[in-house]
Amino acid sequence: MSEPNDDFYLRYYVGHKGKFGHEFLEFEFRPDGKLRYANNSNYKKDTLIRKEVYVNRAVIEEL
Repeated sequence: MSEPNDDFYLRYYVGHKGKFGHEFLEFEFRPDGKLRYANNSNYKKDTLIRKEVYVNRAVIEEL
């Protein structure tokens, strides 16, 4: 197993601009275990959803 690297950072973004405007889904994993999630959809007048949670070190090591 490799040594933990505090510089690790992973961000995943997918989105498009279409009939309902700019819609996207985004995940961000930080070295301290923080997972940030954002989902922007204007379908049926939805709004931007943002959540933050902490994941176990094992999850970060698996990434």
